[in-house]
Amino acid sequence: MRQYFQKISSRPHFREIIVLVVFTLALTVPFISQAFHWDDIDFVEAAKVSARNPTQYHLEDYSYRGLHRQEYPIRHPPLLSTYLGLVIRLAGKVSETFFHLAYLIFPLIAVISMYALGRRFTGQPLVASLLLLFSAGFLVMSHTIMGNLPGTAFWLAATATFVWGVDRSSLKMLLASGVLMAAAMMTFAQGVSLFPLLVFYALLKWRLFRWKTVTAFMLPLAAFLGWRYFIQSRYGFAPAISYQVDSRLDWQIGGITVFIGSTIVFPLSYYVLFLRKKVDVLVAFLFVPPLVTWTAMYLISKGEITTFQGIFIAFLATAGFLVAYKMIANVVRDFMRWVRKRRYDTDSLFLLAWFAGVLAVYFVTSLPFVAVRHLLPLFPPVILMFVRESEEFLPMQLKPRRIFVITTLVLTLAVGLSAAIADNRLANSYRDLAGGMGAQYADNGTKVWELGEFGFRYYMEQAGFEYLGVDSVAEPGDLVVVSYISSKGVVAPLPEGAYTVVSRIETESAFPVRTMNPWAGAGFYGNLMGPIPIVPSTDKLDEITVNMLYWETE
Repeated sequence: MRQYFQKISSRPHFREIIVLVVFTLALTVPFISQAFHWDDIDFVEAAKVSARNPTQYHLEDYSYRGLHRQEYPIRHPPLLSTYLGLVIRLAGKVSETFFHLAYLIFPLIAVISMYALGRRFTGQPLVASLLLLFSAGFLVMSHTIMGNLPGTAFWLAATATFVWGVDRSSLKMLLASGVLMAAAMMTFAQGVSLFPLLVFYALLKWRLFRWKTVTAFMLPLAAFLGWRYFIQSRYGFAPAISYQVDSRLDWQIGGITVFIGSTIVFPLSYYVLFLRKKVDVLVAFLFVPPLVTWTAMYLISKGEITTFQGIFIAFLATAGFLVAYKMIANVVRDFMRWVRKRRYDTDSLFLLAWFAGVLAVYFVTSLPFVAVRHLLPLFPPVILMFVRESEEFLPMQLKPRRIFVITTLVLTLAVGLSAAIADNRLANSYRDLAGGMGAQYADNGTKVWELGEFGFRYYMEQAGFEYLGVDSVAEPGDLVVVSYISSKGVVAPLPEGAYTVVSRIETESAFPVRTMNPWAGAGFYGNLMGPIPIVPSTDKLDEITVNMLYWETE
């Protein structure tokens, strides 16, 4: 046995996986006490329900966006909330630290699975995995408890085992892939798009109709349809896989390119790597800038963004366009090679299908805004393509190429860690605010309401304040604490002329980066808040007002 472990530990892949585990823990463990933030609250509430009754799929007597419902449907597939419900049962309480500790398994699954895919599609699996880990989108989401990162982790694990299983005709790997596909579908709504992607890979390899491959697809299909049937039979409606509402298509398309260009790999590296050839420069600077510049100028003229933001958007959007262009260009290149040599490499076509498939499903099932967390399944094909391209960069100059790769890793980590710290400061600010206000108003006899959602709402309710909804009965003299950011879109605003501002609090952070901030134009969790996901800024984190209600009484 000792000789076996010595043999395993001597393998370079084992050592690199250990490096990945160490980096992952180093970048996540320091954040395990982070406050619940943004849509974390959905999973906290669903976990509470699951801890009591794992078969219940609704919240009782719950209000959201100001509207109260006796039975509020849980909006996400049940696997993550069931897992967190077990954490509550074991810990005996809801705890940020326990939840984040339990959540650590998901970034570990993701980076190790990315390593397996990196071995299959590139010659630098460690670089591919580190780029995923260091990316701003991945790092920020690894410190939350939302379903996007666990879903992406299962997606990557399912894809890795399926690809290797098809290539090796391994029944064990294909069965494992089926289990992981089911896990992805039961974790986040985008998991349904994994099914056709892996069907496409099997088609490319001419192995779709082999019994081993068909068997792999039966379990996720049965799990997904069984879950939908259970909800339909119990509640009279099927669980939603789309939250599409009326939205602005220009914000979606423009936002996606900006978010792709800014939250995966350091954006300047796209320019350096993808503009090596004259034809690439021609496409990039003849066709892309007029479109991007026109969009930016249009938004500037309407007063929706500043001139600085417009320039920043143009730079990031062009980087995002370059990613899409290079994905397509690689497929065309490989097709031309096939025409000349009758040998076609289908890997670039699979990566393009992965990239385009995520975007297609996004537009079909899209939320009315662009958010980094919903683009996470798109990160791996972009990174794999980037690493493949880097292997052809300066082919006769190993040292400059190595410097480029290391510089890209360092700069990507710098952006990702900055975004993670900024988001941590924002999340914790609401917990600190609620603690202070709870102590301030604990014994003064005044009824205090809170108006807002997300982490602000959770911690204000923990401090003893009550949520103000459409059906709430407030009295003259009551106080209402309002978060400017967390109350945007709430359908129960304070009526004009019925309140006066008692005090105004501006929460601050000296850290010079913002992730969700209308004053800085940052919209990491939704570009309706701001058109750029991560912005260098020292603007206030939020504006909190304490308002006293009044009106004439007879």
